Amino acid sequence: MILRVSVILTSLLLSVVAVNGDDFPSFRGVNGWGVAPEQAIPLTWSETENLAWKADLPGSGWSQPVVIGDRVFVTVASSEKDLKPKNFADGVKSPQSMGISLLAKSPDVTIEWKVYCLRMSDGGVLWDRTVHAAKPKYPIHPSNSFATESPVADSSGIYVHFGAAGVIAGLSPDGEELWKREVGIRKTSNSFGTGSSLAIDEGRVYLQDLSEESADVSCYSASTGEVLWTTSRAKNSTSWSSPVVWNNAKRKELIISGDQLVESYDPKTGTLLWKVGKVKAATACSPCADSERLYFGGSDPFSKGPLFAISIGASGDVSPEKSNDAFSGNVWKQDRAGPGMASPVSNGEFLYVVDKNILRCYRADSGEPLYQTRLPGLEMVAASPLIVGSKLLIIDENGAGCVVATGAQFKVIGTGAIADTVWATPAVSNGAVFFRGLNSVYCLRSAK
Repeated sequence: MILRVSVILTSLLLSVVAVNGDDFPSFRGVNGWGVAPEQAIPLTWSETENLAWKADLPGSGWSQPVVIGDRVFVTVASSEKDLKPKNFADGVKSPQSMGISLLAKSPDVTIEWKVYCLRMSDGGVLWDRTVHAAKPKYPIHPSNSFATESPVADSSGIYVHFGAAGVIAGLSPDGEELWKREVGIRKTSNSFGTGSSLAIDEGRVYLQDLSEESADVSCYSASTGEVLWTTSRAKNSTSWSSPVVWNNAKRKELIISGDQLVESYDPKTGTLLWKVGKVKAATACSPCADSERLYFGGSDPFSKGPLFAISIGASGDVSPEKSNDAFSGNVWKQDRAGPGMASPVSNGEFLYVVDKNILRCYRADSGEPLYQTRLPGLEMVAASPLIVGSKLLIIDENGAGCVVATGAQFKVIGTGAIADTVWATPAVSNGAVFFRGLNSVYCLRSAK
């Protein structure tokens, strides 16, 4: 009996994944803010410099890797047919980019939606699990993937949503299925496909499903998959932004953005705290936050909206009378400055917005523009930038990256490149940077 108990305890201990301040558990890290603690990430890198390992994975996806302890989790869509997405320049040639989707067709092939668990030290595959397999119901944009939604993870497991498959699931740290639910496959605007990542907080997983057919926000128990609450917005409209947990100086809020509406919910109950409509909200990118303010806005090929900042403590409907005007709680706004694909990021003192390959810096409290400059050596940036302590990490779709010192003046302190197409936002943990490209996952680590 003693031996049996010992074996069971040993097995349990081996399956536990540590949680610490260096974990990167969701899209753009803790709470989805895009901010990580100070750490000694590489300031220069290439295929031969500071590349700790490179893991080639079958299939493709734009989802960001997430990191818990010594494990790196990444999702893929795999099939017998090459489904790798195109870069921005090639993708915009599609009629879908101009709102013409009648000729778009879903691929006649079975897709396996999978999760891979990699060892952080060397990139070795610890396990892989197929969550779902089916032929896709709807087509996607040539530059999108069938695994664009980033997963979330905690010490008890990893949680995934594949919008094109219409499933959400929880897996144990060792890859065993904990629960799985069908949530429906929805039609998206112009057949662009899905892309909203999950959010996680205190054992609750949040799914934002804003499509042409639904406008639902749901909360699931991470341990059981039980639906804890769900709510529907008044208008159906596709949004590819991801939920943000705004843990501010007053309370914790769940922020949902899409079309002309930004809403705040109580994360525990789903109660609506405030909303602001009649504004050009984030749909391709996501809002960002610090402990004092929430920042949001949106732009697309046809129009450029404002960049807004709202202070903590809003309540009820604070929508302006006229579209894109200032509203109650709006501490500042910059016209025609709304972000496009890459999400903005703030460290509480400075706010950074990347538009294609232009970096703009504002004072976070006042919106005062501090500088606007072209990023040297970079072209189209789709991945969201990250603040890592005193450093701002940016990578473009061609794999060229730079590190900028945070502050009121523009200063490049590092550069690097990998030979891959990169739309996925990077992840960082314990001094390592993880890039996810079309073909591989890359781990950068400074040589000791």
